[in-house]
Amino acid sequence: MKAARIRRLGIVAGVVALLAAAGAGASGAPRITETKLGEDALQKPDGFEIVRETSVFRPDSPKVACVFRVDGAKLGAAVKGVWFAEDVGSSAPPNYKILEKTLVLPFIRSGSLSITKPDKGWPIGTYRLEIYFGSTLAATVKFTVRAKS
Repeated sequence: MKAARIRRLGIVAGVVALLAAAGAGASGAPRITETKLGEDALQKPDGFEIVRETSVFRPDSPKVACVFRVDGAKLGAAVKGVWFAEDVGSSAPPNYKILEKTLVLPFIRSGSLSITKPDKGWPIGTYRLEIYFGSTLAATVKFTVRAKS
């Protein structure tokens, strides 16, 4: 009798622990499950779609856009994008911050960030976009600018 009661308490404790873990995952921080870079982003009724997907751009590319898929975000969640020039030779110091922008997600499952071409064009080199939910880094997306071939 005592052994059966202990087993029942163990099962109940296990179920409670599983439910608590499942609840923590559902209410945890949002995460990014997919990123795509391209020349622009289109807003559709249910999210964003990348235009001319690529991770290699030209110095005269008018825009670099990133569309990302989100899991666990609530409507109106804030997302921050920080754009860096990692290595552009003498045009800027390494890991130079170009732009930081915070926006509110208009959809719970996707978002879009973009940056426009500098006045003198994109210096040839490597770049990255860091995407944050609050102070948590959710994704890093790298791209390259190369001369026309």
